[in-house]
Amino acid sequence: MRARSWMAALALIGGTLILIGRGLSAQGPGSAQKPGPTKEHEKPQEMPSQTGTPQAKPKPSNTPFPRVQLNLVIAGLGNQGCDVEVKPANAGCKFRVLAPQHVSSGGQAKLELKDVEIRGADHTCTVAITIREPGQSPKTVYRGFRLTNQRARSSAISPSLPSFTCYLSSRLAEVDQKRPRR
Repeated sequence: MRARSWMAALALIGGTLILIGRGLSAQGPGSAQKPGPTKEHEKPQEMPSQTGTPQAKPKPSNTPFPRVQLNLVIAGLGNQGCDVEVKPANAGCKFRVLAPQHVSSGGQAKLELKDVEIRGADHTCTVAITIREPGQSPKTVYRGFRLTNQRARSSAISPSLPSFTCYLSSRLAEVDQKRPRR
């Protein structure tokens, strides 16, 4: 039993020495590495323009989608139609807020979201659609859709305007009022 204890102790000591040896060799320059002069204080020089002043590098744009088309199809509207307002639903998506637009009793509208900026890694544009119908309380519905990368769209033969169709029911406000509250 003593032999096993000595063997275990030697294995632990040997393993520890190997790990310490590797750690020390990684910190200092080895025979394969030759220390050279470091130039930490140097900055890359900017290219001067024709006037002789350095130019600033162009900032990458966070607005890869200048326009996105939102197709609304609203079922169950009365004869007077409704007013629709579209806003960004969260901070991951930003675009110009559309002024309230009137939708006829047919229930179809094409809205254009301008200057869409996607801030999240999932490339999801989330919108809050508020429906205001005469005689009913306003109802807000949240919808999201994923936008593909602009580089993938530009490689296509005919780059098209990204669009999203949203199907809604104007009777959502009625159903919500009839449901008992808990």
